[in-house]
Amino acid sequence: MYRLWGIIRTEFLRRFDGPMAWVFFLLLPFLFTAAVGAGLSGMMNDAPPEEVRIRLAVIQQDEGPVVDALFAALTGVNFDVEVVDTFPDDTFGLIVPAEFSERLLDGDEVTLTLRIRSDSSNTPAVEQAVRAAIGRVGGAALVARAGVAQARDANLVATPEDEATLFSELLLDTLAAVETPAAVANVVWPAGVTLETETRDMANSAEHASAGQIVTWVQITLLSAAEVLVDERLRGTLKRMLVMPTSRALILGGKVLATVLAGLLQIAILLIGGAAVFNVGWDRAPLAVTAVSLAFALAAAGMGLLLATIVKTGGQASSAVVGLSMTMAALGGAWFPLEVTPPLFRQIVRVLPATWAVRAYEDILARGATFADVLPTVGVLLGFAVLFTVIGVLRFNRYE
Repeated sequence: MYRLWGIIRTEFLRRFDGPMAWVFFLLLPFLFTAAVGAGLSGMMNDAPPEEVRIRLAVIQQDEGPVVDALFAALTGVNFDVEVVDTFPDDTFGLIVPAEFSERLLDGDEVTLTLRIRSDSSNTPAVEQAVRAAIGRVGGAALVARAGVAQARDANLVATPEDEATLFSELLLDTLAAVETPAAVANVVWPAGVTLETETRDMANSAEHASAGQIVTWVQITLLSAAEVLVDERLRGTLKRMLVMPTSRALILGGKVLATVLAGLLQIAILLIGGAAVFNVGWDRAPLAVTAVSLAFALAAAGMGLLLATIVKTGGQASSAVVGLSMTMAALGGAWFPLEVTPPLFRQIVRVLPATWAVRAYEDILARGATFADVLPTVGVLLGFAVLFTVIGVLRFNRYE
């Protein structure tokens, strides 16, 4: 155990022996997080969606308080009402008949004609909204008509004009009461209980940038195990270590674990920085974030070990580390939301650990995923870790 700790400590400190190491470890991740977040701002749901209002042309053949109440109800269900003489070609239209108010007062059935647009995807919503507005006015009319009947029985109204005036007043009062009900429900939660309702289909730009750049730059740190192993192999130090009275597994394990610790330290710093600088809610499910981060670190470190058995020179290792990390991160959704890509593309990139890590991070940030929710993704990432590590060790033993 002492020898293992010595290897881990030596390899860990080697990673921070120059200023460029800190540039890749801290400076570039924060700069790219800010740049990507700014670039994606507006493309993603950073702000609540604007209210959608639909233009509704109305041919008004009746007038008075009842028609005004209908217009108010239509406006309340997101219509911009425009009174016209004839319907324009590109709008939805509604005809309010001349006997509208009179029929409502008498309790007779009244028909309004809605002109729809077969070429618009809003047609079902328009039809439903118009029905809701008319139903609201019709329901209030029932209440108002009952009030008029009671007033008539009590001899409080003497003429049809009085009845019409009372009907209009009661109708408007009923509609106003619906807008501001006399009784409301107030839910009181026990102490310490909060209600989380902020779940979305997509992360916002800051969340996506923070999660994506963590995956991108930590992947570079973890894959750089290949550079270390190739450099030691070329300088002969690795061979000298392997002939020492220390098991090969201990040496490889120490180097890989040092890489994993460096990656986890970088993740921790970027998580704290993302929360403090970019206001990303990494504290929503700390156990889930920890599990995903550890599984991703093990998967990427195993890939670095495998990569060390493929490249031959230090230059190849350096280029492969940066190139593969950037490419896999970009394909995996770290630089742009996968929701904008075709379904087939989203299925293909599931072969990359970066895809699973970015998705899990965004599930936590935007969709309220808990530790239990991310366990399947953690299992997949650990599967990648086992696969890459086993193949890397077998190739390493045969190569060396």
